[in-house]
Amino acid sequence: MKKLQLLVLALSAMIQLTSCSKSENSSSTSIPANSGKLIVNGVEQTLTKGFIIPNYTGLDVNYDKRRFYFILTNGDVTLQNNTFLYSNTITQLIDFNMYCSSLNPGSVQNTTYNVKNAHTNVNYNDPFIDNSSINTNVVVQNGAFVSGNSLSSDDMTSGQATISNTNEIYTIHFAFSNAQNTVSGTYTGTLTTLNYQY
Repeated sequence: MKKLQLLVLALSAMIQLTSCSKSENSSSTSIPANSGKLIVNGVEQTLTKGFIIPNYTGLDVNYDKRRFYFILTNGDVTLQNNTFLYSNTITQLIDFNMYCSSLNPGSVQNTTYNVKNAHTNVNYNDPFIDNSSINTNVVVQNGAFVSGNSLSSDDMTSGQATISNTNEIYTIHFAFSNAQNTVSGTYTGTLTTLNYQY
């Protein structure tokens, strides 16, 4: 009888250990690694890092509280004296100069932002992309962007980006197009804050 009780206790302990390790593994894998892709005219590139300059929250009326800015890339970006410094490993990068709606100043809204340019009809009070620069085959020297194959949202006849944020994990989908070019992509992960000095 004692042997049977010991066997039951040993089996119980093994089951508890197994269930604990499974739940620990499932919770650790529920947070996605920073990952994404940038597809330009059918050629796919990897995005592994995201950076954000949040909306201005001070009292100076010279700064628009609707505006924020983010970068998706495959290398590190820092801000020094309000100048971007790029790591030499960067080969692709897309940036977004964004405006939340006039009803939500100071926020990054979980919504769709349409590109606003001479080709589109977007209301200034709605969320919009003011400009996006799409760069592949990037060359960086001494922290400065030297060259790349570049496209601009200013030349696109349509475009949008959708942003959602859950517990500081962002999911971003974007697409731009005109008669000559198609750009699309996704990113899921954190956005590192870059502290712009206002």
